[in-house]
Amino acid sequence: MRSWIRQHWRWALPAGVVLAGVGAWLVFGFFAFQTYFQDDEVDEALPFFTAGPAPSGIESDETTEDMAKAMNEAMADDGMPMVEEVDEPMPEMPGPATSQVPKPGVEAPEPAEPAESAPADPQDAPEVGEPTEETQPTETQPAETQPQPAEPQIIVEASGSFVDRSHPTEGSALVLGDSSGQRFLRFEDFRTDNGPDLNVYLSAAPTDAPAGEFDNDFVDLGDLKGNVGSQNYEIPVGLDLDHYSTVAIWCVRFGVVFGVAELT
Repeated sequence: MRSWIRQHWRWALPAGVVLAGVGAWLVFGFFAFQTYFQDDEVDEALPFFTAGPAPSGIESDETTEDMAKAMNEAMADDGMPMVEEVDEPMPEMPGPATSQVPKPGVEAPEPAEPAESAPADPQDAPEVGEPTEETQPTETQPAETQPQPAEPQIIVEASGSFVDRSHPTEGSALVLGDSSGQRFLRFEDFRTDNGPDLNVYLSAAPTDAPAGEFDNDFVDLGDLKGNVGSQNYEIPVGLDLDHYSTVAIWCVRFGVVFGVAELT
């Protein structure tokens, strides 16, 4: 064997390099044995529900100074006359004209003498510092505060505990909702073995079904975020959880179910 390699080393050496590369890819790429010796830990908070009054997105009709400036620049580019601000006082409107010329046979009335004002009685004047009826302070009523809308209450609609299938799996699976139709699947105190290409399935198969039945009728919620820790997955709106009542940690690459939980 050694003599044969010595005689054909020119192509035996490249072939050996190729075989070594294929072996490394099988070990670390396809089978991903390194994942069995490391944990992907996550710690997500409770999911955020988007239900509630959304902003209208309609801007005010009030034209601001920046808007007017932008309009002027746009009209200047188009050759249109620019809008200029004018700040002129309102003209005084003349009253009805009266003729100062007396009619024939009518004597002009003599100007009336100004009436003499009687001296004010000092006793009638209010003392300094004494509030009058017009200046009596009025008590301000506190403004009524508008009641704040109640925040949506998160409830547990279904739950289950993980059990082992092909790998040790533990923790709780919860279905959280806020009565708006939006729901999340949440894992708490979750732990399983790490592996390649793990996904979270909602399957119609029972928890004790053969492994090949879990991917017959299922809904894929996405890649498993971590093999350890709390994590959330949004459930499609309107999905019948009475039908898809099994949570399965599914290895897509090898068709193996790591662990399952029945939602009740």
